[in-house]
Amino acid sequence: MESKSMADNIVKKKKDSPPSTEVNQYGDKSVYAEHIDNVHMNFFTDRNSSPLDPSGKPYTPITPTRYDSTTRIIYLGNEEIRLPVQLTPQSVLSPHEMPYINALCEVYAEKLNKAITPDDIDALPSNLRRNLSDQRKAYYSAESVHRSVREIFSDGEEQFLNLRDDAFEGISPTYYDERYNSGYERLQAVLEKITNTTLTKSTLMNIIGLIGNLEKKGICHILVNDEVIKSWVNIDE
Repeated sequence: MESKSMADNIVKKKKDSPPSTEVNQYGDKSVYAEHIDNVHMNFFTDRNSSPLDPSGKPYTPITPTRYDSTTRIIYLGNEEIRLPVQLTPQSVLSPHEMPYINALCEVYAEKLNKAITPDDIDALPSNLRRNLSDQRKAYYSAESVHRSVREIFSDGEEQFLNLRDDAFEGISPTYYDERYNSGYERLQAVLEKITNTTLTKSTLMNIIGLIGNLEKKGICHILVNDEVIKSWVNIDE
């Protein structure tokens, strides 16, 4: 009988309790609710939306979103952001390429045991011409991302620098490894290492499909342009 009485009391309390109050919260602002009984809170966020700076320019997304490399569109919630035209290497070297190109010429000079300058590129053996072509393609892919995010996102430059610095932290043990007998071996080892390095410091990595192995390799040449890496041959310079 006592058990039945307790059950009746529980049912009675449920019947006497006030109806459930539901509050839906959108975004990251706090909610203040006073003297509300039996309240049920729902929190919703647009996972792909990015806050805007005072000029209306978005920040890079803090949660994963998608990039379509075919259309060059980044999807931010209901927004579609199209990246500028992809940069591609031309037959004539551009001035902004010269630091990493000169570093590569130093690598080829050591390998061939003779002086090599950018003017000598067309006379390189076929394997080294192919190597140079691959490095230029990688550099332009990374630099294309760099210029695009700098133009599109309010913190694009900052986040790309975070990406660059994170990349160097990943490759530096390989770069400074004294077991390599030549700059060519060191370059190849670093390029292999970067493709196996997980980069997490930059929110640009939330844009799935934007930074691939080609762009990672290109960041190594941007590190040369920015004088973070001085030389593939003489690591103590």
